[in-house]
Amino acid sequence: MRGHRFFDHTGDFGADLEADSEAGLYEASVDALVGLLVDDVAAIREAESRALEVRGVDPEDQLVALGNEVLFLFETGWLARRVEVEELDEDALRLVAHGEPFEADRHVIARPIKAVTHHGARVEERADGTWVGRLIFDL
Repeated sequence: MRGHRFFDHTGDFGADLEADSEAGLYEASVDALVGLLVDDVAAIREAESRALEVRGVDPEDQLVALGNEVLFLFETGWLARRVEVEELDEDALRLVAHGEPFEADRHVIARPIKAVTHHGARVEERADGTWVGRLIFDL
């Protein structure tokens, strides 16, 4: 599996993530979040780009911070379709988000997400070089 797989988690929802790189894991996390939030991800145009920077004390903290930043963008009227990691270091991620302003007539919300939680968040590199992670979404 490369990408994400959803699972139920005691009233919340989770996503197991897998990618070929650490940057790819962060990108897959946004794909999962947007795929859970919006009925039809293909309806989101990549009409605009926004620079993002998220900070965290470790990769798990950065993963959660990224998810919550993408949710903040949505709550303030902008919907990301995808992100690209431009720079990654031990306490910060610099990314570009591609998307557009939210339009209720085109962007149908599948599940409202309150937050991405620290509970259960995981990021690790396997011996074969594959990166895996886990996120829990508070619905």
